[in-house]
Amino acid sequence: MAARLLILLTFALTAGYPSVITDTVGWTTRDRQFPGPALRYIYYDTLRGLHITYKDGYGAIRYSFKPRGENWCFRQPVLLNPYPRNLGSLDINITNGRPLISADRLEQGRRVVSCFSDSNAGAGRFYETEIATDARFSLVAAARFGYPKFAAIRNDSLYYLSPWSFRNLGPIGPFPRHNIAASKISSRLGFVWAEHTSRKLFFRETPDNGGTWYPVHSLSDSVPGPLNRSLFAGSLVYDSIQPHLVCDLYDGTDRGKVQLWHYCPYQRPAWSLICEYRFPDTARLGLHTLALDRPAIGIDRRRINSDLNRLYVVWEQFNPDNIDPVTGIARTDIWGCASFDNGRTWTLPVRLTQPDETSKRFPSLAEVVDDTLHILCFADRQAGSWELGEGNATRNAVIHLRVPAEIFTSQPVENHSITALRIPTILNARTVNLLPADFHLYDRTGRKVPARNLHLLPAGVYFMQIPAPSGQIVQPLVKPE
Repeated sequence: MAARLLILLTFALTAGYPSVITDTVGWTTRDRQFPGPALRYIYYDTLRGLHITYKDGYGAIRYSFKPRGENWCFRQPVLLNPYPRNLGSLDINITNGRPLISADRLEQGRRVVSCFSDSNAGAGRFYETEIATDARFSLVAAARFGYPKFAAIRNDSLYYLSPWSFRNLGPIGPFPRHNIAASKISSRLGFVWAEHTSRKLFFRETPDNGGTWYPVHSLSDSVPGPLNRSLFAGSLVYDSIQPHLVCDLYDGTDRGKVQLWHYCPYQRPAWSLICEYRFPDTARLGLHTLALDRPAIGIDRRRINSDLNRLYVVWEQFNPDNIDPVTGIARTDIWGCASFDNGRTWTLPVRLTQPDETSKRFPSLAEVVDDTLHILCFADRQAGSWELGEGNATRNAVIHLRVPAEIFTSQPVENHSITALRIPTILNARTVNLLPADFHLYDRTGRKVPARNLHLLPAGVYFMQIPAPSGQIVQPLVKPE
């Protein structure tokens, strides 16, 4: 039965995209891998190979490694912890290629944060080091010198932790709504989090591995639109000193109306709208989800500190036309898009998996992209989370997707291939001259807006309709204040 499921699953994932390569790398009963944002469960080391980790069973953490040009080292991903641990995230020590995996545990009534480190790159022989106490939901990141740093929750506040220091970054609440990233070329660390009560989004950086700190930025106050609240924070990546953040934003109540945004504080405008998704009220979402959520971001660093940085974003998106008959919850697929100009403009979204009888959840994108996106996701055989009382526990495939980056430059749209249109998502005096000649503009209510004198339009979100071989393309535009 498992072999038959694997064959059907592999066919469904690749149908329509013959260049997308899928590989089942393991199995798990844990259908809620991230309680918060998309975390780093996969890392592509261009010199050595591919590392993955994931949750399996109660308190079990599994790990596997695929050397460059070879097969996976372990037929079954190794169990790295002899005693129950709560998995945090994965990074590597860039100086020697050893994977670093954060975790926490409950020991004699107190929470303990620890880090697993491999004896060698891909060896699968891990030793555990205690980092701090009275903290939980720890995530790890390591900058250019390879020293692990951590983000964890202590007393409802987000903390920066290292083996020898700590800092309170700000209030967050009891649940994991935070993320961390480190530059592999500089000593910068970035932290993003969403405060539990207000759903406001915050960001903070340190330029020197925690020695000095920049002020906290309330990103919700600078979003150029009314959807400025965050359920899970977001995901970020560095080129060398530039952070690139991707986040899914909503109004704080309507989980069916979501906008996906990119933020880079060192360019103007700092925000660019990637896409907007609306989910009908007639279909059902799972608990603690948005209709489009858990975006992850990767980067091609061959153009670092450039206006031509290539960025890639993937996310999970609920499909109202594919409903699980047992739970009544919409199933999800993995989607993605790309930017070839440092996040200023974005290609049209592309569905990377195809609808079938599984729900593809919790995508984790390797932050390093050369010509291929490496994505880890989970094919849930019953939509919803049994850990939250939605349906039954199932044994689910752990999937490695290899997506060629070129898929975003010549995209299939409704079974027609067209070249991705390079359209600005921010409407200002500079970008107005880049708009195509034949388009129609609509406001958020669907009312047609005259396309003359665009600079006189009030601030807000608009939608541009463009003729295409498949019919029409709709691209969101934002007119900032």
